Amino acid sequence: MNFANHVDIAARNTPEATAVADRTRSRTFEGLAEDADRIAGGLDALDVGVDDHVAIHMPNGVPFVATYLGVMKRGAIPLPVNTRFTDEQIRYVLRDSGASAVVTEGRIDIDAAGARTVAYLDLLEDGDPTCDVEPRRSDALAELLYTSGTTGAPKGVYHTHGNLAANARGFIRYKEWTRNAVALTACQCFHVTGLNVTTTPFLALGAENHLLAEWDAETALTEIERHEITYTFLIPTMVMDLLEYDAVEDYDVSSLEMIGVGGSPMPKRRIREIEETFGCRLLEGYGMTETTPLATFNRPVPGGSKPGSIGRPATEVVDIRIEDPATGEPVERGERGELLWRGDTVTPRYNNPKITDEKFVERAAPQGQRGESGETAEASERWLKSGDIGWMDDDGFLFVVDRLEDMFTTGCGDIYPREIEEVIYEVDPVEKVAIIDTRDEVRGATVTAIVKPRRGESVSEADIRGACEDELESHEVPDRIEFVETFPRTATGKLDRITLRDRFG
Repeated sequence: MNFANHVDIAARNTPEATAVADRTRSRTFEGLAEDADRIAGGLDALDVGVDDHVAIHMPNGVPFVATYLGVMKRGAIPLPVNTRFTDEQIRYVLRDSGASAVVTEGRIDIDAAGARTVAYLDLLEDGDPTCDVEPRRSDALAELLYTSGTTGAPKGVYHTHGNLAANARGFIRYKEWTRNAVALTACQCFHVTGLNVTTTPFLALGAENHLLAEWDAETALTEIERHEITYTFLIPTMVMDLLEYDAVEDYDVSSLEMIGVGGSPMPKRRIREIEETFGCRLLEGYGMTETTPLATFNRPVPGGSKPGSIGRPATEVVDIRIEDPATGEPVERGERGELLWRGDTVTPRYNNPKITDEKFVERAAPQGQRGESGETAEASERWLKSGDIGWMDDDGFLFVVDRLEDMFTTGCGDIYPREIEEVIYEVDPVEKVAIIDTRDEVRGATVTAIVKPRRGESVSEADIRGACEDELESHEVPDRIEFVETFPRTATGKLDRITLRDRFG
């Protein structure tokens, strides 16, 4: 089924209910369905065909959602473009995807690398609202999202209509959302967290969703209070921004029932602080652009969460395999290995066949299958390599140790930055810390801690080094400690370790 049909179903069931809103406008489900129909009709008039790629270059808001659904109704493939990309990155994405058109919010042009540029308002005003929804099967491509490109050129990841449906059903079930839930989409919809943690699941749910055009702690708190938000998903840097905001106690945020957090590890001490500040559960999860992103999360039920864990796998939609990255052999329970995924939310492929071949591997199935002649044939399964190192405890909870690419080796042993960061986070008043590898002419790779104290407070190198000496192996104790006032962030708001290495390396 075409995933965009969900807005039409909600329009029939609750036509006057608010579907999406931003700070300047809102649309009911009936109004949103009509807008999407007009967008689809306008694209049809421009000869945008089924399976064409249509880029969407606009911030979070009602126009984005209407355009996204309209492209999908046409049977084309929406391609949200990172609005923080440079002109060069935008040109790369448009060329790489072969986009036939680019939809912008205003009557402005961008360097479209040969694609036709069209304004959202023009499509809305001129489009035929009677355009039929193009039928799509579950395995048909539904959207193309690009990664942030912080470690190279952005990678294009396809999701199918089936991926989106499984992802939405999983979030609704595991988060126990009802139509009375009200979401705040704080992450940008050009990223999988903004698009598929709240926006598409809440469309399938038929519930209300408010979108922030840009992240700002004061605006987020205002929206939570004004619209009685019950759920929002944040990346750790956003959580830190809320904790740092001086007037946080001036806002009534009692409507919040749960805050989801993911995208990068969340320090355990910060989880306690946010729960005390907001009076609700903060539950970590894990996912990738390649898993739509549903893979694991802690659940809001007794025994459904564990501090420091990313939760249990969402076994109704995915399977997990943990293997030695060097040998490809599965590891024992409790041992570290790379996380591999397969299942209903896992992308079928990248838009680059070479990357698909690199990231997907075949592994022998647990049991052989009988061939036509009756002999046992070796069966295989296709798995996605995540690049994340983690382990599973006896209760089935997963713990991420670090990114394989962030791990490094000194002369004395392996270094997993997150483990050192967790120790330093317990030092008061450390607010943010990052461990990176830097070079020493004599020793080679060395451990450097980049530390940001809480505003107006200070912490000494001796305090940090002493805590590490008490809790860590000697080769894990930072050789160098640097203090900063701000941390660089990527286009998706995550910690930019590459920039830190360039600055301090």
